[in-house]
Amino acid sequence: MARKRISETERCRLFEKISKSIWSRLVRAHRVNTDLKEVGLTADIIVDILNFNIDEVANFEIYAKPGWNEDIYGSDIDLFIETAPNHYRWFALQAKVLKKNNRYTSLRQVSHGTMQWEKLALLEAISRCKSYYLLYNGHNSFKEVLPDDCKGAFVNEQYGCTFVEPRDIERLANVTAGGTFVSPTFEDFHPQHAIPWRMLTYCLHATSNMILYPKNEVLKSNLAFVLFEELPPDDEPQIYRVN
Repeated sequence: MARKRISETERCRLFEKISKSIWSRLVRAHRVNTDLKEVGLTADIIVDILNFNIDEVANFEIYAKPGWNEDIYGSDIDLFIETAPNHYRWFALQAKVLKKNNRYTSLRQVSHGTMQWEKLALLEAISRCKSYYLLYNGHNSFKEVLPDDCKGAFVNEQYGCTFVEPRDIERLANVTAGGTFVSPTFEDFHPQHAIPWRMLTYCLHATSNMILYPKNEVLKSNLAFVLFEELPPDDEPQIYRVN
């Protein structure tokens, strides 16, 4: 079977569906004064993506795994998106959820004396992946139709899952008032510093300064950080699917 172009696959709809679901779940939870936890939302997203790989025709694949060694490298989810046959780009994501008070209260989380944005910078330097903070959002009073650079306009539900650069997280997480750090709000990031994560399937796959990984490294979770350009010519990726 001939492989489809990226724009002809169902990947964008997958990311849109997940984002819409997260937005709806958080709006409903906040309505009854309840906070949801990142770990449950993250687990559900990984399940949705892995099921996509089973249910859809395998033209351009997506793999999702829990981040490897989060205490050191700061990633909750590792996404591997196929951008050419058997060549994948790695996106390392640190997830944060919007609380019922409309703030992200755990951005200054420290482990072993190191901020998470510092850990993501270390991971990027070692692996040449791309890191983002993945924000889980739901905001009942936010109703806008906004433009993006890839597919025209998007509605508020596509802010259910958004990407923010670690440097923007660091800058806003370091804001103080009266000598106390102030947790950023939804509006501090949206829309000026955030993009819907569906743009992975339209724009960010073309990022030229990222490394391509072979499938065998994806399936090993990149434990050795082997880069595609460093593999010998006869080291062909193995073709099999994650169970």
